[in-house]
Amino acid sequence: MSHRTKKRRGSRRPAASCLLTWLLLLALQGCSTGPDRYVEKYEVKGLTIVFLDETSLKERWKQVTGLEAVNFKVQMNSTLPVVRTVQGFFDYTSNTLYCPKWNFKVCGHELHHAVLGHFHAAE
Repeated sequence: MSHRTKKRRGSRRPAASCLLTWLLLLALQGCSTGPDRYVEKYEVKGLTIVFLDETSLKERWKQVTGLEAVNFKVQMNSTLPVVRTVQGFFDYTSNTLYCPKWNFKVCGHELHHAVLGHFHAAE
């Protein structure tokens, strides 16, 4: 005696329909170009990254620039000086980024200098 299993017709249609809908949405999403979407690509040739502790970073800054790593600056709208300390820097002449190893904010900022160049207001 053979037992035949009846196949339900249409049982795979909802799954196939969902898959096709998902693939269509994925394809359309990849083609969307809205005003808030952009792509910028940069290649930085010969970039060197040096991770330093705070003391070594200040010493390296002094060697590269001849300036002190800590200085006082008076703001235009205040008479009180503000202490400014070098946290990291990009040396354009040697294409070298100097920053603390796990400080992503500082290292990322300096990487932007490596890619985009000078963007600070004149100081």
